[in-house]
Amino acid sequence: MKNLELRIENYKMKNTLWRSVSFLLLSVLGLILFTGTNINAQQVDSLVAEAVKNNPLLKSLQYKITASEKRTESINTLPAPNFSVEFSQIPTSTFDVFNQSISNNFAVSQMFPLGRKLNAMAEVERKSTLVEGNNYDAYKVNLIAAVKMSYYTLWLIDRKIEVQTKNISLLNDVIKSIESSYYTNKINQADLLTLQSEIASYETQLLIMEKQKEAEIYKLNKFLGRNLDSKNVYAVEDFTADSLSSSQSKLEELLGYSNPTLKKMGNMIEMNKAMIVANNRELIPDLMVQGMIMRMPQGMILTSKSDLSMLDPKTETMYSLMFSINLPFAPWSINKYKAKEEELYAGISGIEYEKSDMQREMESQLKAAIVKYNTAVDLTRLYNDKVIPLYSKAAESQVSAYQNNRTGVTTVIDSYRMLLMQQMNYYMSKADTQMSLAEIEMMVGTTLKNNEVSK
Repeated sequence: MKNLELRIENYKMKNTLWRSVSFLLLSVLGLILFTGTNINAQQVDSLVAEAVKNNPLLKSLQYKITASEKRTESINTLPAPNFSVEFSQIPTSTFDVFNQSISNNFAVSQMFPLGRKLNAMAEVERKSTLVEGNNYDAYKVNLIAAVKMSYYTLWLIDRKIEVQTKNISLLNDVIKSIESSYYTNKINQADLLTLQSEIASYETQLLIMEKQKEAEIYKLNKFLGRNLDSKNVYAVEDFTADSLSSSQSKLEELLGYSNPTLKKMGNMIEMNKAMIVANNRELIPDLMVQGMIMRMPQGMILTSKSDLSMLDPKTETMYSLMFSINLPFAPWSINKYKAKEEELYAGISGIEYEKSDMQREMESQLKAAIVKYNTAVDLTRLYNDKVIPLYSKAAESQVSAYQNNRTGVTTVIDSYRMLLMQQMNYYMSKADTQMSLAEIEMMVGTTLKNNEVSK
């Protein structure tokens, strides 16, 4: 009779623990199949728009474009004219410079660059404006990719924190449900210590994740142009993954003509060519035109010793014109322009090879990103359709075996831990899908959605 009562007590204790572990397992499955909604969460597209609007460096690059456009206008204008006044040969005995000087000279001169030099220099600045525009586009593409990657990293950390927090809560519930059995020596102390150590391990990981989230929010605030200490950044709890249907050859083609960094190097080549044209036009002389009006208060003076007291001299007015050119093609000057031309041609060759190498590097990174994307898509499908359901059934089997006294609680916890690990892997592959897509978009230099290239 006594043995029968002991078996009944053991059965009750096992049944209580089984119900607790079963509840724990069902809760884990609920985490996999259901997530709530955070009313303060923002979609990634909303944060991207905010970053494009408020990022300080992007604004700086926009002002550089404006500055380059204004520089083009300023260069394509004639140089300022010169105006000069001269009072010549004034006797030291007087301060009447206007009437006692031999002549009053008023001159205006203007330099005229010939051979469409100004237009050639303006063309160089127009190409420079295109380069500044490419700098803006390149940073914008990188910024969008960085915001998306940071956003999905934050999303992944949130999911891990959510799972770990609920795991700790559920394991504490299990301990509470079997604590009375432990105090009456109806449960093994090792089982209780195993559960407690599992909770301690989860709490350690939870602390690490919280700090990772804090660091990621700082990074995202920097991209968004917000106050760095702002905590009002929340990722949605679930999202519809964007798909990539463009072929690899199509993406490589897009990279060739859409990537802003490659376009920048192409415009740098064109700018150097424009500089060669402007340099060669410097060999055309510049024309200087000067007009002068001369007022002679004492008339025409033949010599400084002429006696004009009896001639009653009258004021005379005359004018003069002067035309002059510079001689840039002089033998001792021409090498300056020839050497500059050779320098620019060498620079073009260097940029062409650099562009070729950069395109090869980007194509290599694009191929790697496509492989990463396809792998993440396949893993997400595999975890969702096969791995997690199988691990769920395995965990259920271990619970059933524990109920029938065929295994220990350690085995149940291990199977439960493996199920959670696969859930984490599922979340990681889902985040990797979006981050690798953002990397592909950064490579090709445009946004890709559902096989369409956004214009």
